Amino acid sequence: MLIAYCFDMERGLNMKKTDNIFYSLGNLGKEISFGMINVYAMLFMTTFVGLNGVVVGFAFCAVRLISAIFDPFMATIVNNTKSKLGKYRPWLIIGSIFNAVTLLLLFVSFAQNPNFSTGVNYVYYLSMYLIWNISYTIVDVPFMSMLPSLADTTKEREAISSLSKLIGGFGGLIIGSGGQVLISTTFGAKDPKSYLLVAGVGGVIFVTMMILSVVTLKERYDLPFQEISFKDIKKMYQTNDQVQAFAGSYLFFNIAANTAILQLVYLFIYDKNLDFNYFIVFNVVASTGQGIAMIFYSMITKKIPREKIFGLTYLFAGIGMISIYAISFVFPYINSAIANVILMSLCGSFLMIAMGMNQITSTVMIADVVDYGEYKTGIRSDSIMISVQTLLLKVSAAIAVLIIGIGVAVAQLPQIDLMTNEFSGEVTNKMLVILRTFMFIVPLPLIPIGYIYYKKKYKLYGQFYLDVKAEIDSKRSGKLASFSKEETKVDNID
Repeated sequence: MLIAYCFDMERGLNMKKTDNIFYSLGNLGKEISFGMINVYAMLFMTTFVGLNGVVVGFAFCAVRLISAIFDPFMATIVNNTKSKLGKYRPWLIIGSIFNAVTLLLLFVSFAQNPNFSTGVNYVYYLSMYLIWNISYTIVDVPFMSMLPSLADTTKEREAISSLSKLIGGFGGLIIGSGGQVLISTTFGAKDPKSYLLVAGVGGVIFVTMMILSVVTLKERYDLPFQEISFKDIKKMYQTNDQVQAFAGSYLFFNIAANTAILQLVYLFIYDKNLDFNYFIVFNVVASTGQGIAMIFYSMITKKIPREKIFGLTYLFAGIGMISIYAISFVFPYINSAIANVILMSLCGSFLMIAMGMNQITSTVMIADVVDYGEYKTGIRSDSIMISVQTLLLKVSAAIAVLIIGIGVAVAQLPQIDLMTNEFSGEVTNKMLVILRTFMFIVPLPLIPIGYIYYKKKYKLYGQFYLDVKAEIDSKRSGKLASFSKEETKVDNID
């Protein structure tokens, strides 16, 4: 079924049969690097380097916000790039190599070096984390921006986006589960060399996958090009009302969803009615549900319009959050860790499915926003508009970490040794109730707010979008009068 899906010519239209495969493999490599940071960075810095977990958590939040500023800057560079490899592919090579090297340097342990004091360690590792984020942006922005040049129609974009998210989703699983196997069969979990080894293997896979994408993929659509300066970006955002509509709804959803997912991790760690050893069960059950939804995404869009699917992701996310909150109070009466984990996994599946479907749909939506910008102003700015999505992902993740940090502080939960899983104090039921309630009342209201904002503001679907696409296609083919030089200057955008 998956093979048939990948090569569905009705969905693929003018795309090469292999385009969505190799683009997806590039996303797989990218997600492996991202997963290495998400799974192991905090553990490594607190356990082997000796940094304070609370300080590192808030520093990670600050670094993500700081690095997000680099996204529109990188988008401008990509937009103005001219080379034999096109606008995007040179940066994919440069960025992936830079990121892989940074990943290695981030997992080098200097704990036994007398020249590295605690202060020096904070500066070194947090600086490397910032550099890693910047190097990831160098890859992420052009990779995402490349989509409209590979897929011009909504059908093409849905096909390549859904497979890309599906295959890319295995990146975290590979580096998480595969990394644990590599650690246990080499130096062991208590040796920092194990994590350096996993980082090295992950970096090699990342670079290999990205080079494979660069070699096999080419910009299939010759899109209009206008050179844009960094100072013009604000005007472009202000002019494009649909990028504003997308940004608002997308930010609300992702802050809520990321906070809820982080809450689940903390519940597995602190709630005695769950067992963190069974967290893999949650990943398998919830991720399987998400994967099935992604596989059938193309079939679903034949029955349900894309704009309604996007709306349903808010409903499913809300159901997931309410279920996760409610089911936690039932756990003590079941008194079985594995049964509780299965129940939590089923509730979490609603949230995971919502996140997966939202990411696929939003990737297509932001590509449509690029078309709308060209329709409205005559200026084509793929990388700059699509960088909005990458920037918002970082901002929402940073805010989610901040919310979690505040929740843990309010609940006064004890610190945990991530290597031994031992707490510095007792975990009481009152602490857990406070944590659950805080993580429920903060993110849940953002779901209806995001949906209402989307319904009121976003309009790039149905006949309106078809008319937009028809007009810009006509302008490109010369059927309508082309814009004059004065009309295409960014400075003259109304």
